[in-house]
Amino acid sequence: MKINEVTEAGMETDPNHKILANIGRALMRHSETASMKGKSDAEIDMFNKMSVLGNALTKFGTTFGPRSVQDLEKESGMNSKTIEKFMAFGEKLVAKGVAPKVADPEPEDEPEDDMDTAPDDDEIARQADMVARGR
Repeated sequence: MKINEVTEAGMETDPNHKILANIGRALMRHSETASMKGKSDAEIDMFNKMSVLGNALTKFGTTFGPRSVQDLEKESGMNSKTIEKFMAFGEKLVAKGVAPKVADPEPEDEPEDDMDTAPDDDEIARQADMVARGR
């Protein structure tokens, strides 16, 4: 058996698992960008649960991820009705194409290095020669 036969054989992601992963990412994105200002502890807990379920959905069908609704219940700590509600909400988010509310910051240029003001190797060699000659 050749390496490409191994890598091509069981490495394809099931299209249904991709759908679940997209729902999971949407749930996590929504919960991380939602404002918690003025929310009760119960409401904040709901967002935390949404994020936990979203994480589990992104791993659904993988080697160490959940493979059934029962596994999702164990990993998320929620019952199947709650999971269904969150997944329906996640499907709506995916359909809307929910994007993070906070834009990614633009990359900034690296600050100038202090080494630019230091003497170069030739200058250091000249200074060492001068010291060695006693000048």
